[in-house]
Amino acid sequence: MLYQIGREQLSGVPARVMEHPVKLGEQMAETNRGMIGRTRASRPAALLAPLPVMLAMLVTPPVPAQAQDQPSSQNHVLAIGICPPWHTQSLEVCRHSLEKVMTSLAPRLDADPANRHVLVNEGASAHALKLKATELANTLGPRDRLVIYANLPLGLTDTASADSASSYALELWAEAKPETTVQAISDGTWMSASAFAALVHAIPAGEVVLVLDTNNPHAVDIGLLESHSVDHKDRPEALVISSGPGQAANYSADRTISLFAKHFSIALEETDGSLLDVMTVAAGGTRQAAIPICADLKGTLALSSGPQTECAQVPEIHDPETLLSRTMLIPISETDLN
Repeated sequence: MLYQIGREQLSGVPARVMEHPVKLGEQMAETNRGMIGRTRASRPAALLAPLPVMLAMLVTPPVPAQAQDQPSSQNHVLAIGICPPWHTQSLEVCRHSLEKVMTSLAPRLDADPANRHVLVNEGASAHALKLKATELANTLGPRDRLVIYANLPLGLTDTASADSASSYALELWAEAKPETTVQAISDGTWMSASAFAALVHAIPAGEVVLVLDTNNPHAVDIGLLESHSVDHKDRPEALVISSGPGQAANYSADRTISLFAKHFSIALEETDGSLLDVMTVAAGGTRQAAIPICADLKGTLALSSGPQTECAQVPEIHDPETLLSRTMLIPISETDLN
């Protein structure tokens, strides 16, 4: 092929000729005219390239299409945290939990500052979440990975079964507690678990990891993500829940941070390897730390008139496509976490 003929194949041309490329062109043109005269009858004139084009083809090979720059894969982190004002915990608990997770997780994933998204308390309304999801849907592609950490309450609809995932709603930010969960969903204040799954699927990232740090986390299970009517059938997805069905998502002993967020950030600061390695350490640390916390809360829970939840907290990891084990983290020594 013509583009395989490089400058080294012209090395046999005498130096004096190469010093006068115009003369060389004139000589070649004269030769061409003679050749064209002999072949004009049998060769269409349109097939004869001008001399400068022929020289360029001889000397400069074209750039293959696959050599053009392609966008590199990127990691994005979305942190959502809501401490409703009608709950007993301080608003700062959710803010602190998100800050600890984001400042520990983003460097290990090498997520650029522009790829770190935080929605907390007043900034985590249903409207704000939909806007952020739309932004990510217009930004992310199949080469990107999205990790979502959500620390928020999941409420049960008033007349629904606790065993049905469709019965739950994400209690997003509101100034006052809605009268009923059904009303909050219908007027767009809260979001059903099914609608949240659809929102996650509407973001065309190539891989998604969802970390739910909440009570009733089974409301958004891996089955809901995989079997939802809006689904990326071939997209690897993993789900980590901070507590099992019927269990509470505890706070730390000093009640300044989510218990799972505390041990998740500690694991990120101390454990090298894959995201699965970190999640395994975080789950174990959370389970152990919940034991004395639950012992101290036994008396309080016994006096409570509200619905009872199991104080024990055993996080679960659902990774059917080994996404977490394939997500290798930046070594701690190469981040500012050390």
